[in-house]
Amino acid sequence: MKRCLIECGVRQASEDGALAMNVSDPGKNVNLRIDSISRSMVGNIPDLLIDLLEIAAYVYCVDQRIKRGTEMLMDYGKDWRRSLTFSIPVRHPEIWNGEEVQELLVETLGFLSDDSYAFRFRKAEAPVQPRDPYFHELLDAFQENDEVALFSGGVDSFAGAINDIVTLGKSVTLVGHWSVPKVQNVQATLVDALKQRGYGRRLSYVPVWVSNTDIKPAEYTQRTRSFLFACIGLVVARMSGKDGFSFYENGVVSINPPLAGDVVGGRATRTTHPKVLRGLEDLFSTLLDRQIEIRTPLQWLTKKEVTETIAAAGMADMIGSTVSCTRTHSRTRRHTHCGVCSQCIDRRFAVLAAGMADHDPADQYKKDLLLSDRSVDDSLRMAMHYVSFFRKIGSMTKDRFLVDLPEIVSALDHFPDLSADEASAHLFDLFQRHARSVEDVIARAASEHAGPLFRGEVPAGSLLATCFARGDRVEIAPQSDYDQEAKEFLDRLKAPTLEFAVDERDKRVLFHGGHYLDGANYRIVKTLLEKFRTAKDS
Repeated sequence: MKRCLIECGVRQASEDGALAMNVSDPGKNVNLRIDSISRSMVGNIPDLLIDLLEIAAYVYCVDQRIKRGTEMLMDYGKDWRRSLTFSIPVRHPEIWNGEEVQELLVETLGFLSDDSYAFRFRKAEAPVQPRDPYFHELLDAFQENDEVALFSGGVDSFAGAINDIVTLGKSVTLVGHWSVPKVQNVQATLVDALKQRGYGRRLSYVPVWVSNTDIKPAEYTQRTRSFLFACIGLVVARMSGKDGFSFYENGVVSINPPLAGDVVGGRATRTTHPKVLRGLEDLFSTLLDRQIEIRTPLQWLTKKEVTETIAAAGMADMIGSTVSCTRTHSRTRRHTHCGVCSQCIDRRFAVLAAGMADHDPADQYKKDLLLSDRSVDDSLRMAMHYVSFFRKIGSMTKDRFLVDLPEIVSALDHFPDLSADEASAHLFDLFQRHARSVEDVIARAASEHAGPLFRGEVPAGSLLATCFARGDRVEIAPQSDYDQEAKEFLDRLKAPTLEFAVDERDKRVLFHGGHYLDGANYRIVKTLLEKFRTAKDS
């Protein structure tokens, strides 16, 4: 586990290997700025919430500075988890050092990003006054709106905004975070389009710029972005006199199912996992001594159903202007989506299942979901795991659903309006509906391309061809050939030493160099290692 001390509010770290982070001059290396906000509201921000903004900015920026490992999925194991100790100056150390606040902060962030956290809060000697550096180009106060919601510019956040503003007739303050101009441009384009269509009176937009200064990110996963986003949402909500805000995200993604064998735990996004949201609610409520609510109005919709709400509101032509891809650094005007990351795969399946392909041009994706050759990199593996996972889900009983997916069980106690049994029934139905939509897309594509498939004209390394090539099919949890795997493993034990560690908690074996084996392979490898040790000792 990679360990690092982060000293905040200083120009230079006090010891070798530590990071120095600062939101203010001199030595500023963290940008924290809210542009569109009123002067009257700025004056009403409590010092405690300014502390929260700075803490969230430090956590988010450090998340990008310390790399977790390589981009190869099988190599993520060794250094995925990091141990991060923060020393941060705050205006109210007596509150931040409180046992309950510390526990909520550490546990919620730990589950969100799969890291280990420790915080040391000290009294800020000369705290920055936020009016100048944080709130630049202050605008007129936005009107008193019905809702405050987080707005990323993706399909889900746009659908949520459309549903509230257009379908339900609410007025909404949309809070958007951006670290690079590409992201802010997407958000602004969507907001401007809604205003041009006559919804300006129901809509306000607060763009939030938080980023590292003059440094290229070493880590792109940004698991703590939702913590920063939620903290910004809370500040804007409280400044608007509200005790809650909304996260727009569909319920399948929020559970972070293990789409691939090694994309488990925090390696799959937990942005709006129910446990994270309840942890944030508890943290915010404890800090402010009032009940704070985080709403998820799209929780019981699949991505396909979310996409359909956009069309139902008469906004289908704007789907192509939304951007869901996480690989911002590789985005171009021609290709707004990589077509490779799990978010692109999820989005494209949803659009095709909803019959909206004409409004989300295929040429916006660097790789077509079904027909592009994916054999030259690891992208076929991710796409096939996605299909295999939901094929498996579609054939499951409810009992197997709960047994085979511990991620589901971990969420059941975190739906405040439902019992565990009710939540499990809702989630099973939700995942079944999503599985059917994935199957429908593959079935329709097979019918549409039946001739080229038969003639072998579809690239063998494409997702569509691989789905019907039994020898190349990727399974989520294949039954292992014990004898063959045992022989292959023993053949590799020729070196005089073998560096490894057994991780009993996550049931996996970590090898020197970052490789690891888990799942069914874990049991085989653990047994063989025990035999190897016994033979070596004797």
